[in-house]
Amino acid sequence: MAESGKVVQLFQKPEDFIPSRARQLKLGKCYISNYWEDGNIANVIVSRCHINGNFTIGIYLIDFTCLGIKDASLRFNISSEELESFIVLIEGKEIEYSKVHNIIYGAKYFAERCGFKPYHQWEIAKFILEEDDDRIPLTGIDFGENGVPAYYVTPDDDPAMIKNILATLDKHIGHGNYFFYQDAQLNNSPKQV
Repeated sequence: MAESGKVVQLFQKPEDFIPSRARQLKLGKCYISNYWEDGNIANVIVSRCHINGNFTIGIYLIDFTCLGIKDASLRFNISSEELESFIVLIEGKEIEYSKVHNIIYGAKYFAERCGFKPYHQWEIAKFILEEDDDRIPLTGIDFGENGVPAYYVTPDDDPAMIKNILATLDKHIGHGNYFFYQDAQLNNSPKQV
């Protein structure tokens, strides 16, 4: 108990802090891979500012064409130098929050229509973002290829994964109603953070 008589809650782990307090932190700058408009996949960083000058960040790997939120992770209470190293790693450039919000949630909803759920860490990483409600203005972001899902096989996709993704697309979209690129080169494949 603090001297004032108030109970001070100490968080032992980021998993305890993030869901209950992250949205109370001031929204910081956001970054996206430089090549995001020319490719089908990008890394995104959203930062929240602590009063001690450190940051808690959400890092999201976004597939614009089919799979949505392919990865999501957090870094808790990191220094500005550590934040800068992540920005350099993703070859990031600054982007306004409302656009990032629309990219992340738009990719999520597009992928869900295709039958894909966000990466499991999304359940905690979503708390770095603002609530997805009417306070965030909508911006026009295109998903798929002219709205049609397009699955690009990456070097990390093993045969079982490819088979599973195609079966999911067949079930939710229908065979022949999506694009499938087995041997395509992804434009500027991002580094997974």
